Amino acid sequence: MGRDDNMNKLEKLIASMRGLVMDAVNNAKSGHSGMAIGSAEITATLFTKYFNFTNLNPKWLNRDKFILSAGHGSLTIYTIMHFMGLLDRQDIEQFRKYGSRTSGHPEIDRFQYIDVSTGALGQGIANGLGMALGRDYLAKRFNKPDYNIIDHTVYVLHGDGCLQEGVALEAIQLAGTLQVSNFVLIHDFNKIQIDTPYNEVNNIDFKKFFEAQKFNVIEIESDPYLIEQALLKIKDLKGPTYLQIHTNIAKYTDYQDSSKGHAALFTPEQTIATKKAMSLDSFTPFEYDDDNYSYAQSFWEQKNKNYQNWLKNIDKYTENYPELSSELQSLISNNISYDLSKIEFSANDLSTREYSGQIVKYLERNYWSIVGGSADLFSSTKIGFSKSISEGGQGIKYGIREHAMCAINNGINLATNLKTLASTFLAFADYSKGAMRLASLMELPVINVYSHDTYMVGEDGPTHQPVEQLTMLRSTPNMVVIRPCDQYETEAAFAYALNSKREQISIITSRQNLKTYTQPQDLTSVLKTRLIIELNSESTKSINLLASGSEVEIAVNAAKKLNEKHNLNVKVYSVPVLQFLVNDTEEIAKISNHFQTPLLAIEASNDTMWYKIAEYTRFRAILAKKFGCSGKGELIYHDNGLTVENIIDETIKMLEL
Repeated sequence: MGRDDNMNKLEKLIASMRGLVMDAVNNAKSGHSGMAIGSAEITATLFTKYFNFTNLNPKWLNRDKFILSAGHGSLTIYTIMHFMGLLDRQDIEQFRKYGSRTSGHPEIDRFQYIDVSTGALGQGIANGLGMALGRDYLAKRFNKPDYNIIDHTVYVLHGDGCLQEGVALEAIQLAGTLQVSNFVLIHDFNKIQIDTPYNEVNNIDFKKFFEAQKFNVIEIESDPYLIEQALLKIKDLKGPTYLQIHTNIAKYTDYQDSSKGHAALFTPEQTIATKKAMSLDSFTPFEYDDDNYSYAQSFWEQKNKNYQNWLKNIDKYTENYPELSSELQSLISNNISYDLSKIEFSANDLSTREYSGQIVKYLERNYWSIVGGSADLFSSTKIGFSKSISEGGQGIKYGIREHAMCAINNGINLATNLKTLASTFLAFADYSKGAMRLASLMELPVINVYSHDTYMVGEDGPTHQPVEQLTMLRSTPNMVVIRPCDQYETEAAFAYALNSKREQISIITSRQNLKTYTQPQDLTSVLKTRLIIELNSESTKSINLLASGSEVEIAVNAAKKLNEKHNLNVKVYSVPVLQFLVNDTEEIAKISNHFQTPLLAIEASNDTMWYKIAEYTRFRAILAKKFGCSGKGELIYHDNGLTVENIIDETIKMLEL
């Protein structure tokens, strides 16, 4: 009788959630109702009975994590959160309204119980894997006998569409390979997409697919009791789990099991008819029986008791392991600073990828709070750690999975505040654009290191020679792109990136060796501009050259010839962060002698951001013109005018010599 009574209460809660979904989309006049209605049984059962969290601290480190990879179904979260008392009626009435806590797709800065901003399908699966990997790393470091302080579960609710996205498939492969436990994929398997039934575009047997990926596989119908039993069983399983739940999109409505149900709105008559079909007895929008609220909120007593017990355990842990407890608290408060001032590089005139690798080795020796690696390119990009997380180290072997790599790192940073490194060739940065965009959108201080930054990749040809990637990276809001020219700027780049709190950083490094220039007095000031060389003459004619990364050396060689053969006053400035310069009028005034001296830039990219400088002073830029080819990098540079001779020719034109 007790179980039946509780199940009746749960079923009434589920029906009320579905009714509230209809009210919300009707009021907003838009929204994705179908999944939210169809998955209500999943979220109601999970959050009330199994999800370990508290209403006392939304950012509790050890609470379970929930990622709605199919972010369009946001109302499935908002409605259960409403009945549990975390969102009020006004929040639901403001669904999809400007500035509301209930945005169309879940956003972490709108509502504190959202673990990741989602909407681009498939990302959440990789984010969830990152959260699980971050959890496992912290557990290995901080858990002690009798003190299992980090042991939460990561749940990802996804739809059919998520499993068609490459980033999800990359992450699923890796999760199965690494056998990550307490990582649960819940498939809202409604078999309907916007344009078509899913089987017209996908005939994969998902049970066999996930079995082949070494997941635990459970298949059930969408029934609260069956969901409860499955979630209970999952608690005891080792390795990742795929829970396939057969649901109905827009269940009980006129649009059930049809593509129209994806984003259906409902007439008042349809809404009332559906509520009647679900045995609801209140038909006024946003009004539901108090029993729903009291039932959903009755679970807080045990959940909060779990949290209080965890706090007591942490107090005892602190007494026994004060240093580890202090480390953990520093991480939770995001209060770890990174100092590279004591690093000693092995030599001058090396490639900036080599200096990057030496910095990572220094970090591995001195800081436990950074993890990551490269997309199977450690030997080339030099970014990686000596041991993997599973071996007790800080490295992650992502395989050749650039997109998942960055999405995984987003999840790690979100759930743990650990710093993360991701690395590949610059030409392959586009593979991870979706994850990078979301990192910037969420203001995550993740670090990307892209090597092999120019045509100097040479014989590998145009598929490996970046041209438009700097343009793409710099144009991404809240992404700082740093292209150092030597060891000092590389050190400054990493120091800035490691201590960033709300910006994504991409560091661009060279394959070829580059000349080391005079050590600057203050490394913190070099990222905007850095005077590399100043050559004076008796002439009244002047030109200042600007360059970044690999092209600084070309600019310096050109400056020497302009001074010697053409008797010009020449300065060369390195511009590691173009974004800083073009938005700083005072800095532009400084390097152009109060806008009196013409500026000429050279860079092996096609980024027209340089031309923002032309708003303030006479300016030209020598940029990459086209894709490269297989051959010597120097010849490709020459073919694009990225040469000392062309700098001299352009200077003569600018100064009308």
